[in-house]
Amino acid sequence: MKTKLFTSTLFLILTSFNFYSQNSISFDGTNDQVDCGNNTSVQITGTALTLEAWIYPTSWKTQFWQANIMNRESLSGGGYMLRCGAGGKLNFNIGSGPGPWNELTSATNILTLNTWQHVAGTYDGTWMRIYLNGVIVDSLAKTISIVNSTSNLGIGFAPIYAGSRNFPGKIDEVRIWNVTRTGAQIIANMNKELCVIPSSLKAYYTFNQGIAGGTNISDTTLTDLSGNSNTGILKNFNLTGLTSNWATGASLTAGIGTGSVSVNTCGSYTMPNGNVVSTSGIYYDTLMTSGGCDSIVSYSITFSSAHISNSYVDSSCVTYSMPNGSIVNASGTYYDTLSVGGCDTVDRYTITISASVDDSVYRVGARMTSWDTWADHQWVRCDSNYKPIIGATNNWYTATQVGNYAVIVKRGSCIDTSDCINFNPASISENILDFISLFPNPAESYITIQNLPKDASLKIYSIEGKIVNTLSNSATIDISKLTTGLYYLEIISDNEKRTIKFIKH
Repeated sequence: MKTKLFTSTLFLILTSFNFYSQNSISFDGTNDQVDCGNNTSVQITGTALTLEAWIYPTSWKTQFWQANIMNRESLSGGGYMLRCGAGGKLNFNIGSGPGPWNELTSATNILTLNTWQHVAGTYDGTWMRIYLNGVIVDSLAKTISIVNSTSNLGIGFAPIYAGSRNFPGKIDEVRIWNVTRTGAQIIANMNKELCVIPSSLKAYYTFNQGIAGGTNISDTTLTDLSGNSNTGILKNFNLTGLTSNWATGASLTAGIGTGSVSVNTCGSYTMPNGNVVSTSGIYYDTLMTSGGCDSIVSYSITFSSAHISNSYVDSSCVTYSMPNGSIVNASGTYYDTLSVGGCDTVDRYTITISASVDDSVYRVGARMTSWDTWADHQWVRCDSNYKPIIGATNNWYTATQVGNYAVIVKRGSCIDTSDCINFNPASISENILDFISLFPNPAESYITIQNLPKDASLKIYSIEGKIVNTLSNSATIDISKLTTGLYYLEIISDNEKRTIKFIKH
């Protein structure tokens, strides 16, 4: 088989590209909360801090401290928070230990209801500053050191106040840094998602999860793309409808990768997005990078004209042998690749595998019964050249004349004939092996034999007639090491012999 030629060159170049699949989370302002835990990465202390987010408030709480955008406040006076309320005020607060808080609050009405706006708070050891849409709106001189908080990080609520002080509206693109971002850096990056994550970005949430306004019952976590363990747990959200759910986010652009791939192959080529192409040309695909950003890749695909494709339809009972030697035991479409004229030739096989039949029969008195209850049956007279008995098409037959009887069992394309059973009312003797049954069939790991005589010996034969296992007397047999396929179990007891087919999956 000729190996397909596949060469690729991929260059990732940061550029700008419209990103249309952004989401956010809509908070009901009552009890919705995202609990992000208390990982060491967000236990920021010292004299450098930046908090950023996009917000879409839908109403104002009475006090500015009642609507928390993000909060790691502790009762002992440590931590940090970004809040809003009171007619559109923005508040940035940091804790330096027991005593008064260090907070900076803007004037009323700088924030707007039902509008996406970017907010940020920074501290550099000397000044606290707050920004709206990248523009500084207030500052406060402070020379303090931030004290760590033992509280969890909360988005949309304040964890230490029993999950209250909730934000009403939507929040998107939350970033927490352990450095002081300048106004220029905030403006340069606030309108785009980040593909390259700096080590100073300690928590980063794009909220691009779920279906905006859809049913998102299973989407109960918020991914942290910073590489730290700050996964958010959604609590009390309805996760259906337009509120208390994943929602449409802010309209941002993203630093996005571009690249090119050259492919030389035969027949067809499956793109990473699942599209199958069979003609030479330039094709495009959008891939997701590890940073959560898109990468637009162009594929230059060339096909050899020597490719030939053939299709075959066939069926078999139990297993089917492909021309390449592989054995299939389930219905489906399979491919066989050969090399013709220096290029691969792909033959497609649509195979139908019929379920196997069990030709085992037992007799009780004059009544003979087939173990296969789901197949079609036709009882015959062995001593009349296997002539069919008219009307005898049940899985059982009661003999009325002395003679030898058998049953033809058919299921799909699988047909088999049982051994002949003698019936003579003058000398009826029951074969103890007739009452043996085997289950499950087909089986994967074990088969169980019911009514197995204590003195029985057991052998397993392959479909080719080779002995693959000789067993001690046991009602449970481990077949896990057998390869997939059809086998025969031979049971011998008191000079009587019974053979039962089974399939190993």
